[in-house]
Amino acid sequence: MDISNQIKKRRIDMGLSQEDLAERIYVSRQTISNWETDKTYPDIQSLLMLSVLFDTTIDALVKGDLDMMEKTVASADAKRMRTLGIIMLALLVLMIPFALAGIALWGPLGILFGLAPWAASMVVATVLERIKIENDVQTFREILSFEKGEAVDRTNRTKYTTARQTRMKKAYGDIPLWKAVARSLAIGIAFTALGALLGYGTAWLLDMPMPL
Repeated sequence: MDISNQIKKRRIDMGLSQEDLAERIYVSRQTISNWETDKTYPDIQSLLMLSVLFDTTIDALVKGDLDMMEKTVASADAKRMRTLGIIMLALLVLMIPFALAGIALWGPLGILFGLAPWAASMVVATVLERIKIENDVQTFREILSFEKGEAVDRTNRTKYTTARQTRMKKAYGDIPLWKAVARSLAIGIAFTALGALLGYGTAWLLDMPMPL
């Protein structure tokens, strides 16, 4: 992407280190490194600050990437993301009927049958998150809207967006897909086990009958 070369060249021309640039636009040094190595893309707010600092325009910074953004936003990945989101919600809804069916067939332990759609939803969620990270879809939509003079919808943006983007990139985008899925499942299972432990612990302390 051209933005990485633009940022690096202009930073060096100004005699700034990555740390210096990070301090000037209120992000971390790692964020600057990610931009310069094409790992993540600056959002609109960061691009505005960069354009002021570099005494240029956002148009000049992103001009070489506009065609790529258009293709990415209009690509099959965008449609696939919507489909995966619907599938994930459907799987979560199926947890309850699966659990009830399991109880009817195998007794109390059958509630674990409800974990099947949950596990599948975690796989779908991981794939979905990976697509978002790899394509920077939301950021591209905002930049394209800005370039066309349209209102930029930042409803879902917060001042922590860039930091979260970096964390999610590291957690889901820079490792093999099977490891990302395994991580999501492990985290989900750990929290499920913790919830069960707390539930049974509370029942034991209150001398309540336990279902299993």
